[in-house]
Amino acid sequence: MSKSLGKSALRICAALAAVLTAPHPAAAETLADALAKAYAFHPRLASSRAALRAADEGVTQERSRALGTVNGTYSYTVSNSSGFRRIVGSRRDSSDRDTFDTLSLGISGAIPIYSGGQIENAIAGAQENVGAQRASLLAVEQEVLLAAVTAYEDVRRDLQRVALARNNVRVISEQLRAARDRFEVGEVTRTDVSQAEARLAFSRSNLAAATGTLARSRQAYVAAIGEEPVDLAPPPPLPDLPDSLEAALALTEAAHPRMVAARRAVRQAQFAVKQALGAALPTLNVTGGVSYENDLTTGASTTGETLSAQVGLSGQVPLWTGGRNASLVRAAQARLAQAQAELHDVARQLRQQTSVAWANLDVARASIRAAREQIEAARIAFEGVREEATLGARTTLDVLNAEQELNSARVSLVESLRDEYVAAYQLLAAVGRLTVAHLGLDVSPYDPDAYVEQVRAAPYDYPRDDSVAWSSPWRP
Repeated sequence: MSKSLGKSALRICAALAAVLTAPHPAAAETLADALAKAYAFHPRLASSRAALRAADEGVTQERSRALGTVNGTYSYTVSNSSGFRRIVGSRRDSSDRDTFDTLSLGISGAIPIYSGGQIENAIAGAQENVGAQRASLLAVEQEVLLAAVTAYEDVRRDLQRVALARNNVRVISEQLRAARDRFEVGEVTRTDVSQAEARLAFSRSNLAAATGTLARSRQAYVAAIGEEPVDLAPPPPLPDLPDSLEAALALTEAAHPRMVAARRAVRQAQFAVKQALGAALPTLNVTGGVSYENDLTTGASTTGETLSAQVGLSGQVPLWTGGRNASLVRAAQARLAQAQAELHDVARQLRQQTSVAWANLDVARASIRAAREQIEAARIAFEGVREEATLGARTTLDVLNAEQELNSARVSLVESLRDEYVAAYQLLAAVGRLTVAHLGLDVSPYDPDAYVEQVRAAPYDYPRDDSVAWSSPWRP
């Protein structure tokens, strides 16, 4: 192998390193930009926010039961008795009245004053459901942001892998040309040329595989962030992480959104048991109403009008329901046991995720140190084998192997750097801190209280969008 070829290979490697480490232009998309886009436009977050708004309405609906109901009633009846008189052969005279008209209007209402605790426990359960949905929204936010970080780092890793693979093809192509030149003058055998040709085919296969992986990573980026990756800047320094695995596990247990949601679900199920117990107790309502009735008879000289009002108490005592009330209690108890078991299951899952993320971070950092040492050793070995080959002490295959080891070490470093960054954010998500608020992203965070205030300001209205359009002038 000639010295000019070795120097050419080193120049290519140096140029590649300069490209990979060169500062990106100001227009490059940063990780913060990508996270902001994912937070603003990801459909999973939009879905979870809508689910939270629906849960907020559940509290309003349960509270409305305590406020009672008022209904208006109306009826207009027309009846005819002439046909009946003909059938029975009754004698008609001028005083007979064939048609009877009745108009009735009324307003009635009822306010519950005792429901066996059903209304109160239903309201409390709906409030716990809102708390669970808010925590679930934070959990989805973490998943969306983690997917965005992973997609961002995968694209950057695969871009570098493609660059390294393309550089490897160029270097081996130069080695193949040199081997052919030396074969022409009898310095090497046909075997040396074939070895270089085989290694070139292998490097081209690696380039094709790396290109395919990059294409898949780009699609994952679009799915996670919503746009094609164009020019990705190097990521910022790693975020602050727990000092120990024990500290990380304590944070997970105390504050992870999934843990909060599971605890809320248990409390909701507890209120549901109390609500089911209340179904077996008496209920009492205050009732009242006003009614107006007007009897009109065709041909009659007088009309009859009645206006009345009434107030009273009404209630019921469940004496026999065929076992339904007991079944409701048992079903609620079963759902409570289910929620408690799911709480323990979530705790185990999160503990495992935290431990795995911590281990992945340790492995990635150890791999980075080893890869850097491997690169330095492989570089020295490559330079030595190259020089020995010029003296005839090494074969073309030895040079190819040394170059391949150096390239593999560089790929390992790229992959390990990506693994460290993703593992750090996995750990951050495992302890419940991969949120917009904790990361300090420059976005407008979703405020769930804003919707509650909006409903409170207009409790009897709703958005007039296409979803409430009427199918015809007579019905929705």
